[in-house]
Amino acid sequence: MWSWLVDVLRAHPELAIFLTLALGFLVGRLRYRSFTLGSVTGTLLAGVLVGQLDIAIPDLVKTVAFIAFLFALGYQVGPQFFAGLRKGGVPQLLLALISCVIGLGVAYAMAKALGYGPGWGAGLLAGGLTQSSVIGTAGAAINQLNLPADVKQEYVNQIPVGYAVCYLVGTAAAAYFLSRIAPRMVGTRDLAAASHALEGRLGIGDDDPDLAPAYTRVVRRVYRIEPGSELDGTTVGDAERASADLGHRVFFYRYQRDGKTDVTTLGTVLRAGDEVTVTASHADFTAGHMDRVGTELDAPDVLSYEVETLPVVVTDKRFVGKRIGELRTDPRSRLLFVRRLVRAGVEVPFSAQTVLHSGDELLVQGPRDLLESRAKELGYPVHAANDTDMSYVGLGIVLGGLIGIPALTIAGEKIGLSTSGGALIMGLLFGWLRGRHPTFGRFPAPAQWLMNTGGLCLFVGIVGISSGPDFIHGVAQQGVGLVLGGLVVTLTPMIVCLYLGKWLFRFDTPVLLGVIAGANTTTASIGAITETARSQVPVLGYTVPYALGNTLLTIWGTIIVALLA
Repeated sequence: MWSWLVDVLRAHPELAIFLTLALGFLVGRLRYRSFTLGSVTGTLLAGVLVGQLDIAIPDLVKTVAFIAFLFALGYQVGPQFFAGLRKGGVPQLLLALISCVIGLGVAYAMAKALGYGPGWGAGLLAGGLTQSSVIGTAGAAINQLNLPADVKQEYVNQIPVGYAVCYLVGTAAAAYFLSRIAPRMVGTRDLAAASHALEGRLGIGDDDPDLAPAYTRVVRRVYRIEPGSELDGTTVGDAERASADLGHRVFFYRYQRDGKTDVTTLGTVLRAGDEVTVTASHADFTAGHMDRVGTELDAPDVLSYEVETLPVVVTDKRFVGKRIGELRTDPRSRLLFVRRLVRAGVEVPFSAQTVLHSGDELLVQGPRDLLESRAKELGYPVHAANDTDMSYVGLGIVLGGLIGIPALTIAGEKIGLSTSGGALIMGLLFGWLRGRHPTFGRFPAPAQWLMNTGGLCLFVGIVGISSGPDFIHGVAQQGVGLVLGGLVVTLTPMIVCLYLGKWLFRFDTPVLLGVIAGANTTTASIGAITETARSQVPVLGYTVPYALGNTLLTIWGTIIVALLA
């Protein structure tokens, strides 16, 4: 039975690939406290296991998967990458840049100290800085070296071994260091208290329905205006402004008078006997603030309008750079409530002071009759759809590959972006273009996930299968040096940037920890930080550095090979 299965997998390597993916995702979901391997590392280890059966996989499959991953990665972070170049994100970008440069320098120094060539050196960089994509860019760079084929293959096989060892140790060390040790090093003994204090200063977690949907669900009810009510004879606009002056965001949308139902305008005069819909936070209703309106009714016919929740990509220049709080005073956003903010694919906490970036996705809720037209003034409504504009995606990958092919000859070696590096750069540009002009180039999140996470896992799975026979020998040969070297590469940029961020850039500690985690693209760390902080506020520092870190650390794969070749 066993020999039959081995023969089948060798004869049909496509089955070996899917077996690797199945095992890898299963292993990646295993959890110890807040630590998980993740799908990428799980798939690499599964590939190493399957690779012990000596299965040959065509290189073309691996190359296609990696190029697809890099384009999707660039496409996802492109809007935030370019938005971060503006004034508001510059301090975070500078610290992220410093972190990436220090990481490259330390990886090079440790590789030289340990006597590593481009293979082990690239693996040390990839694992120590927890950037899986280095495996691909470094491997492509090694294949361009003027070396015998067997030597190049030996170097390429060393990369995933170095990555796996350093990643396992580095991810755990980074998560523990940033969540437990780093806050105390800069004088923050209670990260949770510091995060909650920062939430208070930023206005996150107050009782506004825009800003704390988990606590203050938006409620719509019907009230009858009684004779003698302060609203009798008042226009809708004056009534809503009077509520705003008292600190309550209240809207009157539909009303019924003499058996006829209509939609209000700011100039509609309310009369005694009118049955009117009132939209406000649940807290305002339970606190009795609506008693001044009149008597609550059960009137489903008045409240029969449909409420829609719609993602909107912010593109209008009139709103880019504005604070979310300014939307509440803009007549165009009347009756609309912001429920969620997603930036660079990551949901971030927000307050009235949060500045909108081009490409931000707001989840907006309001009456369906109004939401569609109002949303178009804010940006581009993203209706649920499964189709992908493959002409846009395919063209981006082709153009990226074309700009990546040319190479410079330095010291006898050809150095260039390669087709994969070009795909990353063009992904950034095409993602940014989509953010600015979202009427074309549709690339839904599930499709992005398939090319991004799916493509990377497919790539590292094949790498694991190909390097499997040499993996155990490599670990036994270099294990201690890799572990120690990986720890130095992981922690040195974090320690340096921790003090720079606190005393030079003056970041609040929760945000600073997010910046460092983002610059090092360590997703496990941001999870551990938010868990310790009992708050999502550290994510405010994560997205911009993550966009830059993903880009630079991927390129570092080519640079480290050039330095060590």
